[in-house]
Amino acid sequence: MNEEFIQGLQHFQQQALNLQNMMTSLQNQMPQGAEGTDAQGAVTIRLASDGLPEFIKAASDWQRRQSPEAIGAVVVEAYGAAMSAQMEGLSRSFDETDWQAKADRMDDSLAAPGPSGPAETSSAAAGIPEPDLRYVVPRSLDEVTEDMLSAFDAVEQLAMEVPEPVHATGKSTAHRVVLTVAKGGLVSCEVDPQWAMKQSSIGLNQAFEEALADARDKLSALEATAGDGVANLQLGSLLNEALAILSDPRRLAE
Repeated sequence: MNEEFIQGLQHFQQQALNLQNMMTSLQNQMPQGAEGTDAQGAVTIRLASDGLPEFIKAASDWQRRQSPEAIGAVVVEAYGAAMSAQMEGLSRSFDETDWQAKADRMDDSLAAPGPSGPAETSSAAAGIPEPDLRYVVPRSLDEVTEDMLSAFDAVEQLAMEVPEPVHATGKSTAHRVVLTVAKGGLVSCEVDPQWAMKQSSIGLNQAFEEALADARDKLSALEATAGDGVANLQLGSLLNEALAILSDPRRLAE
């Protein structure tokens, strides 16, 4: 196998690490704990790192601010305000870190393969642990390539079989509050208005907490089930074999 091909594979590995470093950096700069409130100040929501509500809290005088019939829609409004606050913070973070310039430099390096970039592009500098390949005994390049191609085909098939995001519905103990969530977002909130009109903020907040916890648990279970197919493909071990081969170019000639 010629030296030019080996250098191309090494360049591809470096660019994959650069992309991972940049995405991790952007994720680390994502504003945490963004909050939003409806226009009348009846409900406040704080976002968790996964984009779902960390908590949903009604104001002590929520009934003076909003009607019981509107409280479900008000929760969605507060969530939208929290998402807007998070996006504004993220936009400011992007401006401060000049992420576009970093992306342009990555494009330039892709167009002109050569030596590794500056130290800031290394995995160690970005705080990303590199895979431990000491105990990886790779098979031949042909075998690993064949399995990876099969795995990629299987991943593509799985993607085609799940056209819509997974939704989960959580309910409070008495089923008076119903929350529907998807990965990274609150979809809807329904509150029994007859029950709500008799509730103080304490009772309403307790029901919000119960429904949110139930929705999170159900979403985690559904995502775990959906991820089983990909996990069974053992993509991690295949990637480690490929990296082990790449780290020792002599194996490429086997």
